[in-house]
Amino acid sequence: MSVHEQARRYFNSGYNCAESVLLALGRQAVLKARGSEPFIPRIATGFGGGIARNGSTCGALAGGILAIGLVLGRDNPEMSRDLCYAAADRFYTEFIENFGTSRCRDLTELDLKKPEDREVYESRVHEARCNPIVVWAAKRAHEIILESWR
Repeated sequence: MSVHEQARRYFNSGYNCAESVLLALGRQAVLKARGSEPFIPRIATGFGGGIARNGSTCGALAGGILAIGLVLGRDNPEMSRDLCYAAADRFYTEFIENFGTSRCRDLTELDLKKPEDREVYESRVHEARCNPIVVWAAKRAHEIILESWR
């Protein structure tokens, strides 16, 4: 199963957008090799709904950046952050180009702190709007990781 299909499966089974992207990417060999799996999906939970339903940074974007950092990030301050920053910047820039914004509230047009908006999200927006974003984020972050990995 492809990484983006796995992300969609996780997303539709109840994981939030950030958890789904990071979990799908974390199950890939490159992230497993870095020993990151025990922290996934917990490390991404707070990013759902634009950081705890605050409508800020999209969780799918955050999940992709977390995965990029797990593979390309540094282990100590003497190491360079340039490779990770370049990959994260590329992912972020392409996300904005594709979706027009990085803000969850702008992407969903909902305030997920309101119960009535969460109902709209569950009935319509999850499938129609957020599924394609989660799929794109998992696929593109995976590609960027593989292209950048040494």
